[in-house]
Amino acid sequence: MTEAPEFKSREEWLASLHRVYAAAGCLITDPEGRVLIVKAGYREHWQFVGGTVDLNENPRQCAERELLEETGLVGAAGDLLAVAWTHPGEELDHPACHFLFDLGTIPADSPIALPAGELDAHRWAGVDEALELLGPARALRLTAGLAARADGRTRIVTAPNSGF
Repeated sequence: MTEAPEFKSREEWLASLHRVYAAAGCLITDPEGRVLIVKAGYREHWQFVGGTVDLNENPRQCAERELLEETGLVGAAGDLLAVAWTHPGEELDHPACHFLFDLGTIPADSPIALPAGELDAHRWAGVDEALELLGPARALRLTAGLAARADGRTRIVTAPNSGF
C-alpha cells in the first residue's frame, strides 16, 4: 500500500488533481429523423453542434450558446440524453466529459448560419450516414442519445480516445 502524498496547502493539493475538459452538444433532428451535423475544417470527422463549456456557464447553457453561435438558431436545451467520458489520449492530455442535450426537431429547410472560419458545412444526415461521418466517439454519443430519446433514460458511456 502506498502512502498518500502530503501537501503543504490546499492550493498545492488542488494543483495536483487531474483536470477534465467539459463540452456540450446538441442532438437536433428534422421531421424525417435525419440528424443535423456540422463540419469544422480542422477536424477529420463531422460533429454535433456544440463546443466547450465556458467559465461561469453550465453544460445546458453551453449547448444553447453553441446552437446560436454555430447555426444562428435559438433554442432551449431539453433533456440530457447522454454523458460521454473520454480518457486522455493523443488528442487530449486530460479526460473529457461531453454532455449531449435534446434540442428537438426542426424543419430541414430552417436557415442555418454557420460562423465563418469555424465551420465549413452542415448537413442533415440519416442515422446510418451520421454514425459513419461522426467517427467512433461521437457515433457512440449519437446511439446513446437516440436510445435516451426513445425511452427517456439518460445514458452514460465511455468513448474511445478521440477527444471531443
